[in-house]
Amino acid sequence: MQKCWQAEPGDRPSFEDLVQILQPLAASEELYVDVSDFREDVYVNTAEIGQVLSFRVTKSGQTYIRAGSQTTLTCQWTPPHGIGPLRVIWRRGSTVIASAATPSYTPQYPDTSMKGRVTLGKLTSSSRSTSITLTGLQCPGDIAEYACDVTLYFLLDDRGTASFNVMLFDFLGNNIVMTSSSSQLQADQHASLTCTASNIGRPPGIMKWYKGSQEITTGFTQQTSINSDGCTYNGVSSLSITPTYLDNGVMYTCVVEPNSTVPGDSSKQGRYTLDVQYPVRQGPTVTSSTGTWTVEQGTTFTLNCQASGNPSPSYVWTSPDNTNSTGSQLILTLTNTGTFLYTCFATNSLTTSPFPTPVRVTVQEKITTTTTTSTTTSRTTSTTPVAVASSATDTLTGGEVLHSTGVLAGAVVASVIITLVVAVALFVLYHRGILHRFWKNRQSADTFEVDVTEGNNEYAVLERKPDVNEPDHTYAALQER
Repeated sequence: MQKCWQAEPGDRPSFEDLVQILQPLAASEELYVDVSDFREDVYVNTAEIGQVLSFRVTKSGQTYIRAGSQTTLTCQWTPPHGIGPLRVIWRRGSTVIASAATPSYTPQYPDTSMKGRVTLGKLTSSSRSTSITLTGLQCPGDIAEYACDVTLYFLLDDRGTASFNVMLFDFLGNNIVMTSSSSQLQADQHASLTCTASNIGRPPGIMKWYKGSQEITTGFTQQTSINSDGCTYNGVSSLSITPTYLDNGVMYTCVVEPNSTVPGDSSKQGRYTLDVQYPVRQGPTVTSSTGTWTVEQGTTFTLNCQASGNPSPSYVWTSPDNTNSTGSQLILTLTNTGTFLYTCFATNSLTTSPFPTPVRVTVQEKITTTTTTSTTTSRTTSTTPVAVASSATDTLTGGEVLHSTGVLAGAVVASVIITLVVAVALFVLYHRGILHRFWKNRQSADTFEVDVTEGNNEYAVLERKPDVNEPDHTYAALQER
């Protein structure tokens, strides 16, 4: 049997040679395999190997990932006791992308399209798992079934396999464009709005419509197709509408929501505001700046005219004197009394005939108010109190009496109302009396001690205080001085 593995084919035995060698062995009853001397590392139950590898290979790894990212796929197995060298092969579909065998472990990457984007994990004779890491996953090329094949060296016809369906997803794009079937929408006429999204992700997202904040559930279609990149989808949705004049300025929103299986994505939206053209449908509304239709002569006021229409209405005013003026405002200053008729006409390019609104303004005579001013003269009579003075006798020390001029003392005359002037006058008169006495005594070179105690409306008696520097205190000496 060893000759069958010769490197040169010519050195290997032919089939006829094998028959001649093996036929006698088959007829002989000699013991070629001694099962009593069983070695677990040499003899293997092939039925057990097939069962283990076929049914106990398990897999793990993220298979639903975003395009451009990476993932790691792993196969695990439980080999029978004594199994030696292994060979592992990873395939994408039917194409081998990585392989290795023990004990040498030299990874091979035969698929050039995966070059640099696949890495095989370390493998030994005692390994119980194998893994590959795929990076820079490309959509749609890398969307496929990936499988790992685990094979024993000496049992090439028996292997275990596990497969992975790798799916890629992509987020929604922001490029959403909304258009109208008509450049000028007309009230009560059929039209359609179209929402075009160049990238609604992978798997394709769902397109929805809203009028204002209210979701629209009928009247629109959605079509999707694969983009040129072969990965993402584009979407086109059309909504049928019949706008009225009340829909002018209403906003429609097209929302693209990501597929519910796409993690981490968010919805995108586009908006379209309707510009619905419609004629003036009724007479305009006229108001006055005064808030009333009755004014006084000479009052300046403004009449305002407003109507609904798209394009914006134009206005014409007619006056009682049959003159016309344009514009929504009419400024008036009326000097004649009476009632006057003014009419505002509103129209636009879609109106067949103008709509009028007449108003009547009443002008009243201006009321003049005369104001009379009355002047009243008041006279005030005041009474000045008179102070009455009394004389007093000065008493000198030592029992001598000195005759001096009487000092006027002010007496307060009883009055019904004591005014501040009287109080000040009394205060001044009071102090002038004291100063008079003080000055007179200074002229006589005497020193007096003044007792300001009063009684019975009279000034106190002045007592002469001897001068300590004067040796002579006689009356004669005092008179000489």
